[in-house]
Amino acid sequence: MKIGREDFEAFINGEKSITPYIETDLLAGSYSVFGVKTASNPNYLIKAIYEMYELNLNKKLAVKAVRNLFRSVGLGSVGLNNLLKKLGIDLKPSEFLMLVFKLQHQQGWGAPFELLEATDKRIILRTKQTFESQVMKDWNMQVCGIHQGWIEGVLMAVTGMNWFCLERTCHAKGDEFCEFVADQAESSWKFKAEAIVKGESAITEFIEHKPVEGTIKLIDDPVVIMPRFVFTSMMNSLKKTMGEMPAGGVNYRAYMDMGKENVEHYRKMGITKPHILADMAFTFYSQMGWFRIISMEWNEAKKEKTITLEHTVESEAFGNTGKNVCYCTAGLLAGIVEGSFGIKVQGREIRCRSKGDEHCVFAITNKPE
Repeated sequence: MKIGREDFEAFINGEKSITPYIETDLLAGSYSVFGVKTASNPNYLIKAIYEMYELNLNKKLAVKAVRNLFRSVGLGSVGLNNLLKKLGIDLKPSEFLMLVFKLQHQQGWGAPFELLEATDKRIILRTKQTFESQVMKDWNMQVCGIHQGWIEGVLMAVTGMNWFCLERTCHAKGDEFCEFVADQAESSWKFKAEAIVKGESAITEFIEHKPVEGTIKLIDDPVVIMPRFVFTSMMNSLKKTMGEMPAGGVNYRAYMDMGKENVEHYRKMGITKPHILADMAFTFYSQMGWFRIISMEWNEAKKEKTITLEHTVESEAFGNTGKNVCYCTAGLLAGIVEGSFGIKVQGREIRCRSKGDEHCVFAITNKPE
């Protein structure tokens, strides 16, 4: 069905609904709106997407992953924006966003939206419920990743600027409305780092993997996936050359330098607060599979930080040896603390899973002058 300027104006003004523009060809198995082929949105499909991400992440990060996915969907609205401009309809970003949601919500994506605030830098809108807040209500938390992503993508498409959308209240959490606040914001690594440390984001968002080309980038830097047996191979080779204790010392020193260089890399991104530098480094290595952080404790009297880890890369690689094996991890932790806080420290493993302990525990202490 051909659609013109007067149709869009009537639709925007609420004089028409989307119904006359929906065409269904049951024999051909097609469903189109305004001549654009689309499809229905079954509940189980949305639930499957959320639960697929939850398997490898957690509920909070699953919502973030869905948000990233639908941000790309929102970016596709640039085609509609171009069509409107050709028809002589030039909408403000907030007006265009409301039009997009009229198109979506009259197809079953929740209740109509209400625009609460609209400036060049901030847009606030709300609805009684979104489609996903109904489907994922059993999660009992803020779940509107689809709409957060849509809002960010649509606004990015029509303004060419970066937008960040926060869901302030959510129907699935028991709130009266799903309310969204979208701010135009420059994307900075300081902001991203804080989100990673808080558990609101994951490093997988910043991995660019092109397996056919044989390249992987993390934060725009080339990286490689390294199997755990590399640690056993490297350690055994050094032990044959210089003995076990000297080999452990070499590994400790090498990974301490690596920890300090890693922190310096983050500092060059504009991250300056010592605790954020340290937490970001700890979080990144944890999310990259080097270990899982169980706890961190600080003893002011001893000037000692005790770090308890699970499945360190060495203890997993070596298995049960009856002795401490985590020289690389001890050096890495010490390097992160030394590089972040600008103090001289020494790290040692005081308990190890390879020795039969429940966890690998490390003591990081100030080095005597």
